[in-house]
Amino acid sequence: MNRYRSIKSSLDLHLQDLVRNHDKVYHLAVFERDDGGYDVLYRYGRRGSTLRLGILKGGENLRDYQTASRLMNRKEAEQVRGDGYQYADGITPGVWNDLLAASTATQNIQQPPAPPEPEVPAPAIGGNGPKSWFW
Repeated sequence: MNRYRSIKSSLDLHLQDLVRNHDKVYHLAVFERDDGGYDVLYRYGRRGSTLRLGILKGGENLRDYQTASRLMNRKEAEQVRGDGYQYADGITPGVWNDLLAASTATQNIQQPPAPPEPEVPAPAIGGNGPKSWFW
């Protein structure tokens, strides 16, 4: 799977139909890949369950952001006009965190080792011990 640098734009949609017992969410996002290209990803499913992940058809390996954004807007219009989804910002917080966290976790940047702590000798206490310190 590609590693993603950041989310360029995202959109959250919600469908609640009490008659048919629907409580669904649909998330769209344009991700910038590490190689500079763009992917349009979506997640969907029942709210509160594990969401399915996919890449929009024609939405992979895009070279410019405008094309990716147009594709996302087209899918957004299809969901809102056709299926009756409504806009719902923040309905599933952190829905994309696993993709971004996975991409940063795989970048193991070697850090120089920390210099060792200098050894300091223990202070020498003079006299015959604690009894001679005060009297």
